[in-house]
Parts: sequence; structure tokens; C-alpha cells
Amino acid sequence: MYILFRIFYFLASIKILSKLWFIFYYLDFFRKPIVLKNLDIAFPNKSKKEKIKIAKNTYKNFLSFFEDIIEFKKNPSKLDEIKIINEKYLLEAINSKKPIILMTAHFGNWEISPKLIVKKYKKPLAIIMREIENEKINKFFKKIRGDEDIKLINKKRSSREIIKSLLKEKRILGILIDQKTSNRNAPIIPFFIPTKFNPAISKIAKSTKGIVIPGFCYKKNNEYILQFKKPREFKENNTIEEFTKWQAKEIEDMIKKYPSQYYWFHDRWKPK
Repeated sequence: MYILFRIFYFLASIKILSKLWFIFYYLDFFRKPIVLKNLDIAFPNKSKKEKIKIAKNTYKNFLSFFEDIIEFKKNPSKLDEIKIINEKYLLEAINSKKPIILMTAHFGNWEISPKLIVKKYKKPLAIIMREIENEKINKFFKKIRGDEDIKLINKKRSSREIIKSLLKEKRILGILIDQKTSNRNAPIIPFFIPTKFNPAISKIAKSTKGIVIPGFCYKKNNEYILQFKKPREFKENNTIEEFTKWQAKEIEDMIKKYPSQYYWFHDRWKPK
């Protein structure tokens, strides 16, 4: 598996990988059925032809995103070319001195945002991440993702480190919140269809009195954009369910706008 990954990385580093998207699409007998199943659930009113087009573009986009991750790692100055929309939301949160939670999803190129925020705003981050089973590949991604300004927190051992990072170290906390949750008490809310949705950000915002800012890094007209959306704080009249529903709606709206930039490969929804 690691040898295949190194070949994958080499092809990406010379920008050939995305040109081979059709090979991955037609030979992927494991993930492609999941992609198509997810698209059936999310877009029941789209035709089969439309959903296949989204699926093909999804493969093409994410191979291209992997190439871009390597390119930005080699040439950090390219981060300055990223257009930022609604920057004021992040600046106001930074100036407030309150804990900041950046809510995002497996959408667009989520790997680029932390590097840009650290470089432009001089704010350290902490990112909750899931360990990859292959240790060599896991070490590779840790090297790509983390440095002294970007702290990586293992998802399985996160509670104490989250509080420390937010309140003591004054880091922005980044969380990809859209994956399927095993939490039996997770609220069932609309996210395309009624489904369980991880309430972790809601609980952290409630306990730390932090500001939650939705943020998405995506491509439009071959240009990268980092867009922040209107933030919220957990108030006394809020509920975990309502606050979590708001997060899911923000993610769903972005996916509907740019469906081929979502990571449909996760087995996210159960069919009805």
C-alpha cells in the first residue's frame, strides 16, 4: 500500500495524476459505488447522467487538489494568491480574544486553509485529525499537515488537548465535522436527509464560550478561494440540536453550490 502511495505521490508531484482521473474512476470498484450511492441520497431529483458527471468531476478535482497540496508545500508564497471572502469575520473574532473554532468539512481543499491562516494572520492552529491506519502514510500526512504553528490532535484523545489548545495556547481550533458519527446520542437533523450529525463543535462552543466560524477553501474558475461565513456563539437560548443543525445547513449549502468539490468517498449516509 505504501509503495502504491509513493507512486501516487510522484505522479502528483509532476502534475500528471489529475490527467489520469478516468483510470481511477473506471477501475475504482470499491469507492465508486459509495460515491454514486451518496449522490443518489443527496440529489434524488438529479438524473443519472447528472450524478455520473458529478462523480467523474469529483475524482478529477480531488486528484488535482492533491497535486495542489504538494505545490503549496513546495511554494508557500502561492498562498498569497488565494482570494479571501468575508475576512472581517475572522479578524473580528481574533480581536475579540475569545476562543475560535473553525468549522469546515471534507469539501474543496481543506488541507490548504491552516497554512494560509497561520501565514497571513500569525495565529497558531490546532487540528483534530483521524489517524491513518498505515503508519508510513500517516507519518507523511503529519509532516504535510503539521509544524510548530499547526498542532495535530488525535481524534481519539482530543478532549484535554482541545481545551488546552483553545484556552491556554490560544490556538484556532479546526474541525472537519461532516463525517458519520458513532455517537449514539448525536442529534438527528437534516443534512440532505435526516441523519445523525456530530455535535462536537456545539458542545465545545458551549463549554468554552467560543466563536464558531464556518470556513471553506474551494476552487472557482481555476482560482482558490477561502470563504468565511457568518459566525455564531452558543447562547443560553440555543440547544445542541439547533446549533448543530446550523452547521449542517452551512455545509449542505456549499455542497449544493459546488457538488463535485465534496468528498463523496466517505460512507456518510444510510440509504432510506
